[in-house]
Amino acid sequence: MWLGEGGMIEDETRIAPAIPLFEEAFSAMARGSVLATEEGPVAIEDLVPGMRVHTAEGRVETVTWIGSMTMFPAGAEGGAKLIRVAAEAFGHARPMPDLVLGPHARIGLRDARLRGRMGNEQAYVPISGFIDGVSVIEVQPASPVSVYHLVLETQGSLKVGGLEVESYHPGEGAERMIDARMLQLFTGVFPQISHLREFGRLSHPRLTRYEVEDMLV
Repeated sequence: MWLGEGGMIEDETRIAPAIPLFEEAFSAMARGSVLATEEGPVAIEDLVPGMRVHTAEGRVETVTWIGSMTMFPAGAEGGAKLIRVAAEAFGHARPMPDLVLGPHARIGLRDARLRGRMGNEQAYVPISGFIDGVSVIEVQPASPVSVYHLVLETQGSLKVGGLEVESYHPGEGAERMIDARMLQLFTGVFPQISHLREFGRLSHPRLTRYEVEDMLV
């Protein structure tokens, strides 16, 4: 679903390649994830474009696009693997209660040790990098599950159950790293924009799990 001309909500269903480029755009939060909005807590499956959400940067941003896909259980080819974050795994009420995220979700990491390398104390890091089998666990659902992602008018950090989850952004300069045919197909799943550069700048830099380990261990 997306915000069309005149603020009308439009929607469609498409078939897309089952490759990371597309899957990352649709699989950050599992059904039931609760976001902080101007209207109070709202489950991701009840969110619609045009609603305004609170960000961890202290802004209120309009949702311009919501994507959803179905992940199938283990036993099927490429069986689904989600990530369950136990309550308070990252500190008091972070999250609260348990939170189930998609395999491509990134969360906001705040640490003073990041400043020396990046010039600020916050970065986006893959939640998969924190899997420890205790407080952050990879789980395989027993039945098909819906997962979601969303785009904000200005990219930022969603407040989801006490954690900061990055709203979708393809990455700065992504259009230069995708071949022309695939770029046209990929851009087509975002009818609210004409070019990927319209996503603007990332609110915070991204780190890989390995970069985090190098700096913080």
